[in-house]
Amino acid sequence: MPSRNFLLAVTLILALGSLEPSTAFAGRTQLSYFNELQGLKEAYDLVKTQYVTEEKVKEKELLYGAVEGMLKKLDDPYTRFMKPEGFESMQTETQGQFGGLGILIGMKDNMLTVIAPMENTPAYRVGIRAGDQIVKVNGATTKGMTVNDAVKLLRGEIGTKVLVSVRREGERNPLDYTIVREQIKVSSVRAKMIDDGTGYAHISQFSQSTGEDLEKAIAGFEKNYQLKGFILDLRNNPGGLLNAAVDVGKVFLGKAKIVSIKGRKGEEVTYASFAQAHKRWPLVVLINEGSASASEIVAGAIHDNKRGILLGRKSFGKGSVQTVLPLQDGSALALTTAYYYTPSGVCIHKVGIQPDITVDLPKLTDAQLVELRLEREKEFDRTIEDSKANRKDVFLSVSKYDTQLLQAIEVLKAASVFSQRVLEPQAPAAPPNVAVNNQAVTSPSPVRAKD
Repeated sequence: MPSRNFLLAVTLILALGSLEPSTAFAGRTQLSYFNELQGLKEAYDLVKTQYVTEEKVKEKELLYGAVEGMLKKLDDPYTRFMKPEGFESMQTETQGQFGGLGILIGMKDNMLTVIAPMENTPAYRVGIRAGDQIVKVNGATTKGMTVNDAVKLLRGEIGTKVLVSVRREGERNPLDYTIVREQIKVSSVRAKMIDDGTGYAHISQFSQSTGEDLEKAIAGFEKNYQLKGFILDLRNNPGGLLNAAVDVGKVFLGKAKIVSIKGRKGEEVTYASFAQAHKRWPLVVLINEGSASASEIVAGAIHDNKRGILLGRKSFGKGSVQTVLPLQDGSALALTTAYYYTPSGVCIHKVGIQPDITVDLPKLTDAQLVELRLEREKEFDRTIEDSKANRKDVFLSVSKYDTQLLQAIEVLKAASVFSQRVLEPQAPAAPPNVAVNNQAVTSPSPVRAKD
C-alpha cells in the first residue's frame, strides 16, 4: 500500500494537472501520471530504507524537495513551491504590514537580486540599490539559496539587526549593510506639486487603492493650481496588483488598450480603458532598472498609446503572471501561467522597456545616496492638503543628485514653450502697407508662378 506521505506527493504533483480545464481524457491522464510517478516512488522508498544517516530521512522534507526539484527544472525563478509556513508568510506580506527590511528580491542570472528597495523603509534609508546582488546574510552565503529561504533570513523580530552583504556593479568588493528590521508599512502614492503648474506623483507599489489615491491627489492639484504638466514616477516600483495597474492607466488614457495576457494555449485576455474623459496635459513617466511588472504595464501602455514620454533607464523586464495555487496540506505553488503583452503586442519578459530618453543618475557614494533619499522623505512629510496654501515652501524641492527628475521637469517646460509658440493657432498678421510718393499702397497678393 502506498504510504501516506507518498500520497501527499501524488496530491502535490497532480495539483498541476488539475489546472487544465479539459476533462476529455481525464482517466487516461490520471493513469499516465501514476505510471510516471512510479520511478519517484521507487527512489523515495530506496532513500527511506537504505540511506546511511537515518535521522536525515525526514519524509515530508524529501517530498517537498521532490516538488522543488521538479519546479527548478522549469528554469523559472518566479515559479516556486511554498511550504505551509512560507505560504503563510506570503499572505502576511500581501496584507501590507510585515516586519522586515523593505526590499523586493528575486532571482536574476541565478543570483539573489534586489529588484527594488521600497521608499521610507530601513533598506531604502541605508542605501540598498536596485540591482544589488545579495551574496551573504549574517555571514552565511546565499549561493544555492531560494528566494523563500532568503526571505526567512531577512525577516525577524522588529528592532533586531541583520547584516546584508551585497555585490554591486562597479565595486570590487562586497558591501556590508547592518539594517534594523521594522514593521513595513508602505504608502502606495505620494504626490506633491513641483511648481504652480507641474504635478508629481511617485507610486511605490500597486495596491488595491492606488488608482483611487492617485486620482484624489490629481484632483487636489487641479482644484488649487493650474496644472499644465505631470510627472509619474515609477522608479524602484516592483509591481503589485494587475487591476491597480489598469486603474492607473485609466487615469491617463481615454479609449485605449492597456495590457493583454496570453496563457499556455494562446488564449488572450485584454484590459482596456473606456474612459470618456481623462487627463490630457503633457506627461513624463520615470522608469529605471527597479521598475517591474505592474510598473512596466503602465509604462508600456502610456508609451504604446503615445500618451507620454518615458525617461530614465531600461526597466527590469518582469512580464510574467504568477497564479498562487493552495494545496491541501497548507503549502502552495506560485506558478507562471501567462505573460503580459503591451498594447503593441510586445512581451517585455526578460527584455524590459527602453525609455524614449535615457538619463543616468550620477554615480553617487553611499553617503550621497542616503542624503538624496532622506531629502525625499523630508519633502513628503507634509501632506497633499498642505499644498492648498499655494506657497513655494510647499512645493517639492528636487535634489541636485536626481538628474532624471530634473530632466523630466525640463522636458515639460520645453513642451509647454513649444505648444505656446508653435502649436497654438495664431491670427495671421495683416499685410504691411508701403508708402509710395506719400500714398499708402497695400502689398499685392502673391502670384502663382507659371509652369
